[in-house]
Amino acid sequence: MDVKLRRNVYIIIIVILLLAITVQVSRSEFIMKFSQNHDLAKDRQTLMTLSKQQLPADAGEPQYCVVYDSKDEYSVKVKDNAVKMLQYMKKNAVAMDSATSPLTYDKCRMMVVTNQELDPIRNIDKLGDYVENGGYVMFASSLQQDEMFYQIYRKLGIVSVGNQFQTNGIELKSNVLIGEKGLQMNEAFLNNTSSSVEIDGDSELLAASHDGTPLMWKRDYGKGSFMVFNGTILQEKINRGLLAGGISMLEPDFIYPVFNTKQLFIDDFPSPIRSGTTPLIYDAYKKDIPRFYHDIWWPDMLKAAKQSDFKYTAVLIQSYRDQVKPPFRYPIDEDRYNLISYGREIIKSGGEIGIHGYNHQALTMDEDVAGAYEYKTWNSYEDMYASIEEVVRYLQDSFPSYQPSTYVPPSNVLSQEGRKALPAAWPDLATISSLYEEDAQNLSYVQEFEIASDGIVEMPRVTSGYVEAPFERWAEANTASSLGVFSHFVHPDDVIDSERGKGLTWKKLYDQFSEKLERVSRTYPWLRSMTATEGANSLVNTLTSQVSLNKEPNRMVGQINNFREDMYFILRTERNIGQLKHCKVSKIDEHTYLVTAEQDKFEIGLGG
Repeated sequence: MDVKLRRNVYIIIIVILLLAITVQVSRSEFIMKFSQNHDLAKDRQTLMTLSKQQLPADAGEPQYCVVYDSKDEYSVKVKDNAVKMLQYMKKNAVAMDSATSPLTYDKCRMMVVTNQELDPIRNIDKLGDYVENGGYVMFASSLQQDEMFYQIYRKLGIVSVGNQFQTNGIELKSNVLIGEKGLQMNEAFLNNTSSSVEIDGDSELLAASHDGTPLMWKRDYGKGSFMVFNGTILQEKINRGLLAGGISMLEPDFIYPVFNTKQLFIDDFPSPIRSGTTPLIYDAYKKDIPRFYHDIWWPDMLKAAKQSDFKYTAVLIQSYRDQVKPPFRYPIDEDRYNLISYGREIIKSGGEIGIHGYNHQALTMDEDVAGAYEYKTWNSYEDMYASIEEVVRYLQDSFPSYQPSTYVPPSNVLSQEGRKALPAAWPDLATISSLYEEDAQNLSYVQEFEIASDGIVEMPRVTSGYVEAPFERWAEANTASSLGVFSHFVHPDDVIDSERGKGLTWKKLYDQFSEKLERVSRTYPWLRSMTATEGANSLVNTLTSQVSLNKEPNRMVGQINNFREDMYFILRTERNIGQLKHCKVSKIDEHTYLVTAEQDKFEIGLGG
């Protein structure tokens, strides 16, 4: 009996020594990797100071006027999207309510009209004169056939018009979405209420419905141009790429800043891995779940990222217990060994470790919201605070030189109380990454790309999943064209869940995932691979800059106030690129270029 006891003691001592060696290696081998994280954290303090200086477009810049009808809910929604898009573009956006006052044209470089009814605009001839004299007008909705419509429709390139009806899907006849000419999608989320129209031969068709109905076209008129979107989907945030594409193709030699980043998140990783087997895995690999993740899934994930030039931002979970009351320290299922083992490889591959939560219970005290996800509610702000403090301690005990800075809320749910508790308990928090798309149920923490009043960078994710899905594909194309962003996330346990994994084997999921990443890299080779913190720092550089652009006959001159490092722009022009000063220009699509401004003042020569 004594011999057996001594043997167990020796085994325990050996295990402790091995764990100590592993921790020591984690502290020394990656000191250079950690120093980069320290540099980002140090820089972040400066950026948080600058966050109070988020600058709009220069007030001296020409106005981009968004016309709307305050009595029409749809028009207001499209107006909000158009104004936000123009703000991202660093344009001087001005909203004009056609229901309350006559329109003024003299200061407008461009007008985006969101009205469905043109009668409130009253004297529509002035709008025609504005375009004929060199103005640019985009109609962002299918138009009701009222009196003002019939006074202007021929100038829009419309030969004949019939009743409105529902059109299905979309086919891009142009690169209105960058890199996506020829894309066809016949999905319900792309159904529009459209007018039956025939357009003339002088109109350039940019997009059509699945049955060929013109959805979007451009028509030159006098010295200016009209653009028409013959549909009703621009009220939805995810379609802002069509707004950005339309605006940038309407005005000649149009340039706008983009964030130029691609990011890939793994939620719930590293985390406790459940033991046991599942037929989906065991039948193919004869391995239990932990060995499958270690031997198959993770090497494949590293391979896919390397092949297509991606970096992972992995966000950890300390425990899967549903505990929402303290004390939180040392939950019985925490897995420090896997945190250290996988964490070292994440960092070694150029990635980042962030935090998903102490556990997978969303930070909310709202019973209805928690109940929708079968979560428990937290009892108090103090309990949420304590859980955050504990998971930060857990990560930093394993990687003492590492400063985590990115948070992803479980199920993308985060209450106001949880949002306040996060930076209070975690002073180094720099970035929150939740969701970009709208949530009809109003359960998710929905974000814009912006800096919050407390200096936290709000940097949402856009798409998710291992397999291509039509909505994800469309959302990706719109966000890449409008903001220069690809942001995607996956979960490890999708692989062992037949419903979320579509019943596919890991080999099939991996093949589709790899193909997706390769396609993104082919379509947008100009996007820079970044972790969340790197992307956030770059985001702040753009948001806190002020851009003034002056177009001359043969060149474009840009001035960037608060310039900190290279800044990126999309330029749409049919002219030849000439002499460059303090910038680089590379073609990324037909008549479409990525401009890298290397100094605060740059010039682009424009030829014939």
